Order: sequence, then C-alpha cells, then structure tokens
Amino acid sequence: MESWSLFADWHTHTQYSDGKGTIIDNALAGRERQLRQVAITDHAPASIGVGFKEPATTISQMRTEIEAWNANEQTPQLLLGAETNLVSRQGDLDLPPQLLKQLDLVIASLHPLVRPLEWQDGATMLLPNVIQRYTRLRSRQLRNTNTKALVEAVYRNPVSFVAHPGLWLDIDTEELAEACVCRNTALEINCQHTDILADYVAAAMPTGVDFVISSDAHLPEQVGQLEAGWSLAKKLGLPPERIRNAEQRGETSE
Repeated sequence: MESWSLFADWHTHTQYSDGKGTIIDNALAGRERQLRQVAITDHAPASIGVGFKEPATTISQMRTEIEAWNANEQTPQLLLGAETNLVSRQGDLDLPPQLLKQLDLVIASLHPLVRPLEWQDGATMLLPNVIQRYTRLRSRQLRNTNTKALVEAVYRNPVSFVAHPGLWLDIDTEELAEACVCRNTALEINCQHTDILADYVAAAMPTGVDFVISSDAHLPEQVGQLEAGWSLAKKLGLPPERIRNAEQRGETSE
C-alpha cells in the first residue's frame, strides 16, 4: 500500500450539528492536509440534541455555502452529505427521499440516542439499543433487529456508506456486508474508533465489500486525520483497491 494514498475525507461535522467549526474551517483544514475532497456530513434531525433542524432550509443553506467555495475552483472540492439515522426497524432514515436526492452522498448510521419513527420502533429497537450501549447486556433478538434494519436501509435508500458498523451496538457484520456488496454500498473504517471496530472490519472483508476511511471529524483540526484507519487497513491486509477514497499516487480522481 506504499504507493497508495487517501485523497478525501467524506465524514466531517460542523456547527450545523455537533461540530465546532464552520464549513470553511473544515475546507481549510482539508487543504492543509492536501486533500482534494472533503464532505460536510452533519447529523440529521433525529439525533437527539445534535441533529440539524428544519432540514430543507438547512440543506439549502449548506449547499449555498459549499457552491460558493467550489465556484472558485478551490481545493479541496466540497461535497454535501448528511449522517442520517435509522429511525425504524424497516430501515427508514430521518430525511425524506426528496432531500436525500439533493445530497452528494448519504451516510447511514445506527445510533442509540435518536427519535424513533413510531413508538414501536422505540420500544423494540432504539430503547433496547440505549440499554445495550451502556450495559454489557446482549440479545440475539436485538442483534437480528439491528441487522435487518441496516440491511433494509441499504436496500431502500441511496446509501453511500454505513458509518462505524458495530460501534457499541450488536449486528451481524457479514450479513450487512453482503447486502452492501449487492447495493454497491461501502462500509466505513472510522478513525475515531479503530480499536473497537477492528473485529468488524476483519469480519466484513471476506465478503468483498468496499470500505471508506473517514475521520468523523468534529473539530476542524481532525479533518483529514486518517492515519489510524489507514494503519488498520494495512494491518488487516485490506487491498487498497477496495478503499474508495484511496488512489495510487500520481492518479487524479474524478
């Protein structure tokens, strides 16, 4: 992998959700890291306490800022995305289809602290996940529910990649990865949690699924800090051709 490098960070947060910097701050940080692409992917509305409000208005405002930067052909190119939440057992996300279509990329995440679509989803998936997150309790039924929800989300929505699969919440990694292969969706190697997620990456690799290495930056200075994920990929022997934001040095990405 010595002749390969990472050209993009596709998972960063700003003040539009729980990040500390602005879109321009993240762009400038990406420039310092010599990235050619940075995606702004703030938390969607169902994230309790941190999700952006009035999604249609917010996405429009973010798009305006991003287009103003890109209009000057500055490096890095900015992409507009969102870290969406699963809000039902059927794989519903917390942005409607018409807004998902306006994004350059869509991240799907299974988080415990989200507002459910229906009370039944809260009772049978999201509340049990909160309990699982903060205890050692594990349930095969909840594992199956979580996995089915993620698989349905991948099949029903234009998901670019699934964020930090397996972080704190139990899933069948192989089943999710196989669904992602069928849908041309990637799994994330999240640089904030490589110690926790190494086993999940290793379990997914035999399926042939692609990966994305992301910083999950919440501070501008974290943008482009991808070394931990790159090191994990090398350690596990992941072919660089299966890392979507990796390229051979000297190549130019579209």
